[in-house]
Amino acid sequence: MSKVGFHIVKWWVAFLSVHPFWLLYLKSDLYYVMVYHVLRYRRKVVRQNLLRSFPEKDKMEIKTIERRYYRNLCDLFVEAPKMLRMKPNGYKYRIHYTNPELITRLQDEHKNVFYAIPHSGNWEWFGKMMPDLSNHNCLAVYKKVQNPVFEQLMLTMRTYDCPLEMVESNNALRRLTQVRDRQNAVLMVADQTPFGRETDYWTEFLHQDTCWFTGLERMAKMLDYAVVFTDMQRKGRGRYEVTFELISDDPETTEKGFIMEQYVRLTERSIKAQPDNWLWSHRRWKHQRPQKKEA
Repeated sequence: MSKVGFHIVKWWVAFLSVHPFWLLYLKSDLYYVMVYHVLRYRRKVVRQNLLRSFPEKDKMEIKTIERRYYRNLCDLFVEAPKMLRMKPNGYKYRIHYTNPELITRLQDEHKNVFYAIPHSGNWEWFGKMMPDLSNHNCLAVYKKVQNPVFEQLMLTMRTYDCPLEMVESNNALRRLTQVRDRQNAVLMVADQTPFGRETDYWTEFLHQDTCWFTGLERMAKMLDYAVVFTDMQRKGRGRYEVTFELISDDPETTEKGFIMEQYVRLTERSIKAQPDNWLWSHRRWKHQRPQKKEA
């Protein structure tokens, strides 16, 4: 049944991929009305996240961010099928890089790179553009989802006509160790929610005690990968601007927690610069910091 379901969904996505952008964004406007006003998809979660993250903003400001966020979310939904159709020149037209020379320098220095990106902008489109940024072998770490049809569809869209290797997060270290003789660039969306254990990295983020996966820092130190924060801001419908910021090109010498703390602070700065650009509908703050056991 999953095979049949996958092919049905893939044909539908392929049909959407040939639509011109103006028609896709017209559909997005309709989806916004349905998702925000009719279905009210996760509105309580989004509102609570925004209120806690921006206590200095009044209710009207929060509501404005909320509405813009849902419009952006619907735009992301209609932009996804274009991954089956757009060529590199199409991405170049829609994604502007302010300082690609940083990546060129790291390549010239024969450094492997982690692109550490939050759920901001269109991170899926950035993954498709990675092979065009440098001569690195490109990989992307992803978290497996339970729905097999959606899982297969996303892997197909991410790798279609693109030399990008997808690596499931549980196998990331093993796979990167296997290919450590190559010059690699690896995409990591590093702001996902871990299990809320004491061993996670805990710090204040947007006025809230927040836990983070530590895999980015641990793998960077073990494999000697430069870590580059990738800030993707929205400049219009289907228009994005990417700025790279080096967190460390010598991670082995950094103190424990330095890379994670820098990633958190840069993510926070990026969100404050464009609050509606981040993924607010996930339950980011569902865990409380475990109390340390007394000796």
